[in-house]
Amino acid sequence: MWIKIKTQDGPNLSFPVPLSLVGSKLLLGLAAKNGDPQAAEYAPYAEDIVRELREYVRRNGHFMLVDVERQNGDIVKIKV
Repeated sequence: MWIKIKTQDGPNLSFPVPLSLVGSKLLLGLAAKNGDPQAAEYAPYAEDIVRELREYVRRNGHFMLVDVERQNGDIVKIKV
C-alpha cells in the first residue's frame, strides 16, 4: 500500500506501508490505547479486512482506496 500526501505549504510525503503492518496487533493496540476509543472495537476485524484486501489485489490488481483533493490544493492518496 502506498500513501502519498502533497501539501501546498509543507513537505510532500510518499511512503509504502505493508498490509501486514496495517493488521498487526502492535499497531492496533497503539491505536486503541492512544487513538479513538472505537479503535479497540474494530481491532478484531482488522485481520479479516487485510485478508480481504490481499485477496482482492491478488485477483483484480491494485486500486485507489482514498483519493482526496482539497480546494487549497492539498492531496491525499492511498493506493492498495
